[in-house]
Amino acid sequence: MARTTGKRTPTNRSGTAVREKGAERIDEIIRTAKDIFITQGLASLTTRQVAKNLGISVGNLHYYFATKDALLQAIINSVLEGYDEDLRRESLRFPDSPHERLQAFIHYLLTDVRKPDVRGFFYQFWGLSTHNAFAESLRYEMYVHFMESILEILSDVHPDMSKKRLEGLALSMLTFIEGLHVTYGSSEKFLDSFPNFDEMAYLQLMRLAQA
Repeated sequence: MARTTGKRTPTNRSGTAVREKGAERIDEIIRTAKDIFITQGLASLTTRQVAKNLGISVGNLHYYFATKDALLQAIINSVLEGYDEDLRRESLRFPDSPHERLQAFIHYLLTDVRKPDVRGFFYQFWGLSTHNAFAESLRYEMYVHFMESILEILSDVHPDMSKKRLEGLALSMLTFIEGLHVTYGSSEKFLDSFPNFDEMAYLQLMRLAQA
């Protein structure tokens, strides 16, 4: 066995600290950019405005995100990662019951869509993607990502169902969920005029998943 001395060997602790600080700064930038996008729209989502809100120089911000498109891409990635983390947590609650995982998944989505920041984000993003080619490409990536998440659950619920049929169910659910995001973002008061709407939405999604 090799002998050890009382001296500390050099470590990369300082390098780790720098990376951690960099990761914290990136998270802070993304949160700030997302807040600007939700509350003020894409026109206000500039690197200059983000830097101003954070109290840092534009040059410092450009070290992490050089363009508005880079910020928008980071926001989308952050949203998807958040969904992945939440859905994994929900799935772990029912490791042996695909049907209960499906129910938890739908309940989670219907609760999430009610959150003001979620409503604001999807309303802004959906509107932007109708006339902005880059945002449209990001929306496509988001759809593919959500489809994969839904398919993963449905394939456990229906292990003998064909891939084509599963994709049809997943697409129907995705379309319904997307409609909820847009409608909640623009017409929440209208939906609130129907006291049982959440229950109806839950039952409809369950029907789509079981069709």
